[in-house]
Amino acid sequence: MDIDLEKYKFTAHRGLYDNRNGIPENTIPAFEKAVEKGYAIELDVNMSNDGFLVIFHDNSLKRMTGVKEDITTLDLHEIRRLKLVGTDIKIPTLQDVLLCIAGKVPLIIEVKQNERYKELMEKLIKELSVYNGEYIIESFDPRVVYWLKENKPEIIRGQLAGRNVKEIKGRILKTLLGNMVFNVLTKPNFISYHYYSVDKKFYNKQKKKKRLLAVWTVKSKEEYEKIRNCSDIVIFENEETIL
Repeated sequence: MDIDLEKYKFTAHRGLYDNRNGIPENTIPAFEKAVEKGYAIELDVNMSNDGFLVIFHDNSLKRMTGVKEDITTLDLHEIRRLKLVGTDIKIPTLQDVLLCIAGKVPLIIEVKQNERYKELMEKLIKELSVYNGEYIIESFDPRVVYWLKENKPEIIRGQLAGRNVKEIKGRILKTLLGNMVFNVLTKPNFISYHYYSVDKKFYNKQKKKKRLLAVWTVKSKEEYEKIRNCSDIVIFENEETIL
């Protein structure tokens, strides 16, 4: 597996952001701050109604913009009008972000759940094909991971999972993803699992299957101490957590 783990070891979740103090998550300022400190970056990719790739975590725009709409229902020109959490900062496109980061640090790209996932993936791969930087791709959606296996097996792919993850809708699907039932089909190169359920036994199990283990999202020194010896990649918030 062609990946320099040292570069990904500490990965800033949605950049080095501070929503309360003028640096919103998943924005150019948050990514610039992570680049300045030399951290890899985890970011979220979704697709607008008119087919542009945008960097935003939630489906709903409410938490970050106050607008009661789903980001996938708006065209890009409508999305560009929105301002994030009391700032004048806008939601960036993937193209904006790739130009900003320019290969300076590696990326963990999370593909959000989207019923137009095939179109999303085709556009994503096209944009990444001209990007001169390191990246790996992950998703909660096993259809995305399977798409990568079938269409771009050379790209390192990861299955996001965890117990009772709020992003996953439906009790049965939560259980299936929590137990990573789909991995037999998708054959991920790495697992990105909620830190709370990770221990040495879980880590060793992934090692036996020759998979890397990323953990998310570590937000305190106590959480970091829990997983520091049983993870390959730590996706963190707040730099003090890992210092």
